[in-house]
Amino acid sequence: MNLIEKLKAELGNGYSFEKLHDEDEIRQMQKMNPPDFPETTAATLTAGCLKIDAVLYRAGGVLLLGYDVFVKDDPDSEEWICYDNPTDSVSLREQDMLAVLDRIASENELSYTESNFETLDGKEISVKEKPAMMSL
Repeated sequence: MNLIEKLKAELGNGYSFEKLHDEDEIRQMQKMNPPDFPETTAATLTAGCLKIDAVLYRAGGVLLLGYDVFVKDDPDSEEWICYDNPTDSVSLREQDMLAVLDRIASENELSYTESNFETLDGKEISVKEKPAMMSL
Protein backbone atom coordinates (compact mmCIF):
# COMPACT_ATOMS: atom_id res chain seq x y z
CA MET A 1 0.00 0.00 0.00
CA ASN A 2 1.49 3.37 -0.98
CA LEU A 3 1.38 6.45 1.26
CA ILE A 4 -1.61 8.01 -0.55
CA GLU A 5 -3.71 4.86 -0.06
CA LYS A 6 -2.55 4.51 3.54
CA LEU A 7 -3.48 8.10 4.44
CA LYS A 8 -6.82 7.91 2.61
CA ALA A 9 -7.67 4.77 4.61
CA GLU A 10 -6.50 6.31 7.90
CA LEU A 11 -7.90 9.83 7.45
CA GLY A 12 -11.02 9.19 5.36
CA ASN A 13 -12.48 12.53 4.32
CA GLY A 14 -9.59 14.23 6.17
CA TYR A 15 -7.47 13.49 3.10
CA SER A 16 -8.04 15.41 -0.11
CA PHE A 17 -6.18 16.55 -3.20
CA GLU A 18 -7.41 19.18 -5.61
CA LYS A 19 -5.67 20.58 -8.67
CA LEU A 20 -7.15 24.02 -9.30
CA HIS A 21 -4.96 24.90 -12.32
CA ASP A 22 -3.05 22.63 -14.67
CA GLU A 23 0.52 23.16 -15.85
CA ASP A 24 -0.59 24.81 -19.12
CA GLU A 25 -2.72 27.35 -17.24
CA ILE A 26 0.22 28.12 -14.93
CA ARG A 27 2.56 28.67 -17.92
CA GLN A 28 -0.04 30.97 -19.52
CA MET A 29 -0.35 33.06 -16.34
CA GLN A 30 3.44 33.26 -16.05
CA LYS A 31 3.72 34.30 -19.70
CA MET A 32 1.02 37.00 -19.34
CA ASN A 33 2.57 38.14 -16.03
CA PRO A 34 -0.07 40.76 -15.14
CA PRO A 35 1.30 43.42 -12.76
CA ASP A 36 -1.63 43.11 -10.33
CA PHE A 37 -1.54 39.31 -10.09
CA PRO A 38 -2.84 38.02 -6.73
CA GLU A 39 -1.25 34.98 -5.09
CA THR A 40 -3.08 31.96 -6.53
CA THR A 41 -3.28 28.38 -5.29
CA ALA A 42 -2.63 25.93 -8.14
CA ALA A 43 -3.07 22.69 -6.16
CA THR A 44 -3.81 21.79 -2.56
CA LEU A 45 -3.33 18.58 -0.61
CA THR A 46 -4.81 18.16 2.86
CA ALA A 47 -3.84 15.25 5.11
CA GLY A 48 -5.49 15.58 8.52
CA CYS A 49 -3.66 18.27 10.51
CA LEU A 50 -1.22 19.06 7.66
CA LYS A 51 -1.71 20.78 4.34
CA ILE A 52 0.52 21.77 1.42
CA ASP A 53 -0.41 24.24 -1.29
CA ALA A 54 1.38 24.82 -4.59
CA VAL A 55 1.09 28.58 -4.99
CA LEU A 56 1.78 30.93 -7.90
CA TYR A 57 3.12 34.21 -6.50
CA ARG A 58 4.95 37.34 -7.65
CA ALA A 59 8.64 37.76 -6.81
CA GLY A 60 11.18 39.93 -8.56
CA GLY A 61 8.71 40.96 -11.24
CA VAL A 62 7.93 37.39 -12.34
CA LEU A 63 5.40 34.75 -11.33
CA LEU A 64 6.93 31.76 -9.53
CA LEU A 65 5.55 28.52 -8.13
CA GLY A 66 6.29 27.67 -4.52
CA TYR A 67 5.00 25.55 -1.69
CA ASP A 68 3.27 26.70 1.49
CA VAL A 69 2.93 24.15 4.31
CA PHE A 70 0.21 24.65 6.91
CA VAL A 71 -0.60 22.99 10.24
CA LYS A 72 -3.52 22.99 12.63
CA ASP A 73 -2.87 23.71 16.29
CA ASP A 74 -5.97 21.67 17.11
CA PRO A 75 -7.26 18.82 14.92
CA ASP A 76 -10.82 20.17 15.17
CA SER A 77 -9.86 23.72 14.22
CA GLU A 78 -11.03 25.22 10.94
CA GLU A 79 -8.00 27.54 10.80
CA TRP A 80 -4.62 26.78 9.27
CA ILE A 81 -1.30 28.23 10.43
CA CYS A 82 1.52 28.73 7.93
CA TYR A 83 4.37 26.52 9.10
CA ASP A 84 6.99 26.43 6.33
CA ASN A 85 7.77 27.50 2.78
CA PRO A 86 10.05 24.75 1.49
CA THR A 87 12.24 25.54 -1.51
CA ASP A 88 11.71 22.16 -3.18
CA SER A 89 11.09 22.09 -6.91
CA VAL A 90 7.31 22.41 -7.30
CA SER A 91 5.16 19.74 -8.88
CA LEU A 92 1.38 19.72 -9.15
CA ARG A 93 1.26 15.92 -8.95
CA GLU A 94 -0.42 14.51 -5.83
CA GLN A 95 2.32 11.99 -5.04
CA ASP A 96 5.07 14.62 -5.40
CA MET A 97 3.28 17.09 -3.15
CA LEU A 98 2.65 14.37 -0.57
CA ALA A 99 6.33 13.36 -0.67
CA VAL A 100 7.35 16.95 0.22
CA LEU A 101 4.70 17.16 2.96
CA ASP A 102 5.70 13.79 4.39
CA ARG A 103 9.39 14.77 4.44
CA ILE A 104 8.60 17.99 6.30
CA ALA A 105 6.36 16.07 8.72
CA SER A 106 9.14 13.56 9.40
CA GLU A 107 11.88 16.16 9.78
CA ASN A 108 9.80 18.24 12.21
CA GLU A 109 8.00 15.43 14.05
CA LEU A 110 4.59 16.62 12.85
CA SER A 111 1.55 14.37 12.93
CA TYR A 112 -1.25 13.92 10.41
CA THR A 113 -3.71 13.08 13.19
CA GLU A 114 -2.84 15.20 16.21
CA SER A 115 -1.35 18.51 17.17
CA ASN A 116 2.22 18.49 18.43
CA PHE A 117 2.06 22.07 19.60
CA GLU A 118 1.95 23.21 23.18
CA THR A 119 -1.08 25.31 23.99
CA LEU A 120 -0.08 28.78 25.09
CA ASP A 121 -2.42 30.69 27.32
CA GLY A 122 -2.72 34.22 26.04
CA LYS A 123 -4.09 37.34 27.54
CA GLU A 124 -7.81 37.69 27.76
CA ILE A 125 -9.24 40.83 26.29
CA SER A 126 -11.80 42.57 28.41
CA VAL A 127 -14.45 44.69 26.78
CA LYS A 128 -14.71 48.16 28.20
CA GLU A 129 -17.93 50.06 27.92
CA LYS A 130 -17.82 53.27 25.94
CA PRO A 131 -18.60 56.39 27.94
CA ALA A 132 -22.08 57.75 27.32
CA MET A 133 -22.20 60.45 24.67
CA MET A 134 -23.39 63.82 25.80
CA SER A 135 -25.88 65.61 23.63
CA LEU A 136 -25.66 69.33 23.10
